[in-house]
Amino acid sequence: MKKYLMFLVVISLALFVGCDNDSEEEASSGQIVIRAFDAPFRGDVEHINLNIIEVSVHKSVSESDSDTSAQWITLSDADTTIDFLELVNGEMATLIQTQLEVGHYSQLRLLLGDSSSIVIDGNSYDLKIPSGSQSGVKLNLGFSIEPDEITELYLDFDAERSINKHPNQDQYTLRPTFRVFKSVLSGTIGGTVTDTSGVGVQNVSIYAVAGGDSVATLTNESGAYKLILLSGTYSISAVGYELSTDTTYQAVELKAEDHLTDFDFIVE
Repeated sequence: MKKYLMFLVVISLALFVGCDNDSEEEASSGQIVIRAFDAPFRGDVEHINLNIIEVSVHKSVSESDSDTSAQWITLSDADTTIDFLELVNGEMATLIQTQLEVGHYSQLRLLLGDSSSIVIDGNSYDLKIPSGSQSGVKLNLGFSIEPDEITELYLDFDAERSINKHPNQDQYTLRPTFRVFKSVLSGTIGGTVTDTSGVGVQNVSIYAVAGGDSVATLTNESGAYKLILLSGTYSISAVGYELSTDTTYQAVELKAEDHLTDFDFIVE
């Protein structure tokens, strides 16, 4: 009987230690989600296909940590092509959704492949990317992964600032320009653009300006728009059509996780 009781005690302790280890392992990671979208490209561009072959993050290490080999951690090495022109007005693509070790991270890096292209008037052209697949695009962003929590990042591709056409040639170079920020620090501003009869107007440029920085989008087929922005104070204006009234919304205060609506415009 005593031997039997001792056996139960040993088994119980083993199970307890095992469960404790499992809890520690589970608590040693959190989830990272990266969603991508685009600031639109004005003109006759139909598609901007960006080929991403690796996404990694840089983990901060202490001065006492001699192991620097694991500072860059690969989140995905899947060969992925995204048409960023489909990702406007609040539309997003989930680029990454995975578990990541708890800790502080300072950079996000994208390695770009050789299959990026731009389609204009039905014609496809290669996008040449200097050092895209070697050093990649590095974006500074400090964020922390906490145990059992989800950290969501937004990756905003500025197509118009990224693509350059060679003079007198049908050749295009991509020097990628991104903004990256934590979703919990952002919000949205939206509205509609209609004509005087109330019909939505497509492809009107909407700008949000804060200081010397501006973010833009285009209205969709129903005249609606949505801007994803960091918290701050903005002026909101419509450009490209004659407005029936000289409307610019000044000093619009956007707080984190706000979703402001009814910033509407009427055009002639």
